[in-house]
Amino acid sequence: MLNLINIRTVTNIIKGIVSIQILQPTFWFRNPGAASFTSIEILSCLGFFSLVFLVGIVTLFINRWKIRNYPPKNQIFQPAGWGLFGIGLSGIFFTLIRSQGVSFLGARFFLLLFAVASFAWAGYFLRRYFKELPAEIVSYEAKELKKKYLKK
Repeated sequence: MLNLINIRTVTNIIKGIVSIQILQPTFWFRNPGAASFTSIEILSCLGFFSLVFLVGIVTLFINRWKIRNYPPKNQIFQPAGWGLFGIGLSGIFFTLIRSQGVSFLGARFFLLLFAVASFAWAGYFLRRYFKELPAEIVSYEAKELKKKYLKK
């Protein structure tokens, strides 16, 4: 009796998962057709990737004009900024392709891929900034101090 109830419960869960559209591969790997710019999906993707693009540009500006020439921070800010700039620009491009209904490149999978890549890229450089940068700064400052006072 208990086993029959468990089998029915698992069967109902599987039927529920099958009916959830976002969990289906066809949702991610097919193009659902052209969508207008008033679509919430297109607007949210454009907004997110525009934000990633702007964060990349701001990071590059901070690296160029505020930090200037300080190698430990430049080694983090420059690749982080260029990466976010590129991911944001690619995301905007693929969102526009999606809105036009291009068959393969308009699949939602590419937008998901760029969104995950932007979070991973930013997370990697944030981890480096908070975990590795303090030790690099101490090493760099010690090397600069030695270079200043121990000239040959």
